[in-house]
Amino acid sequence: MRFAAYNIEHFDRAFTNQNVPEPDHKRQKKDPLPQIEAVGTVLSEIDADLIGITEAPNTASSANAVKSTVACLEAFAAQAGLRARKCVFGFNAGTQEIAVLYDPDSLDVTHKPSGTAGSKKSPRFDEPFLYDADEDGLQELHKHDRPPLEVHVERKDGGAPMDLFVVHAKSKGIFNSLDLVHLERTSRRNRLRLFAQAASIRERVDRLMVDDARVMVMGDINDGPGMDEHEAKFGRSAVEIIMGDLFEPEKILRCYAGRPKWKRFGWEPSTTRFFDQITEDPINAMIDLIMTSQSIKPAGDDAYRIWNPYEMWTKKQREATENKALFEALTSASDHFPVSFDFD
Repeated sequence: MRFAAYNIEHFDRAFTNQNVPEPDHKRQKKDPLPQIEAVGTVLSEIDADLIGITEAPNTASSANAVKSTVACLEAFAAQAGLRARKCVFGFNAGTQEIAVLYDPDSLDVTHKPSGTAGSKKSPRFDEPFLYDADEDGLQELHKHDRPPLEVHVERKDGGAPMDLFVVHAKSKGIFNSLDLVHLERTSRRNRLRLFAQAASIRERVDRLMVDDARVMVMGDINDGPGMDEHEAKFGRSAVEIIMGDLFEPEKILRCYAGRPKWKRFGWEPSTTRFFDQITEDPINAMIDLIMTSQSIKPAGDDAYRIWNPYEMWTKKQREATENKALFEALTSASDHFPVSFDFD
């Protein structure tokens, strides 16, 4: 079985308000391919049974609007000829939605929100919750900017069922010059929000981690161990919060990508690139992840794959005829690269 996670940058812009793919839309004028064509090529190559998509097309909230995440993605999958052609969508975030495309011939996937409506400690993901993010003994009120998608997955090949969370956590980015004046304060606030969202996800994972439960968390965490100096001040990252407690090792989620190493252009392996808020230098980062409970075993030594063409191939290999089409598709489709995981 192969599952994949993919942040497809502003994928909403590649569809009309009538849920029709825009064949000529490009993310950037310099891109060699339109986004729809590029994403179709990438996902056809990955050929996953299930794809967790972040920055999916929007579902409009107004009564007269027809824009639909499900309609857009199923129209796209049909046009691209993907076997992962059915869509599941959870709570409406308004923009940059979270969704799943899956192969109905191999899987049954249903939205299965947990939590208790109205609870402040463990509510549904579309409701506010209480958490002491700065560890001062006082709980603050938090919310998920984009409610994580919880789905239950049944396999048609007789394999064990599993529960899946698709996540797009709060970005730590600073987006305007006014914020730069308050860089320290803004960075601290954003990181605490990220910690709270990660803790909310982990609380839900802990509920499921009984016996040999099969649990997977995938998506854009917008953080990673050793990501920046602000993390060092708190001594933890959002990824480590989601992974679990060292004192309960049997409940720790595994990520088979391994720990990234700092190299010339930033972290490697990497799934995206961002720009330093002060120097504006590009820095590679691994923030798109797939994490699994220990009962989910990788299928082979190369089960976990980051589809970053700059790390997959040398410059000469990228220009080779057999790789050029996929290279152009990966760089035209998104500012993130997808991640896939093969498991038994």
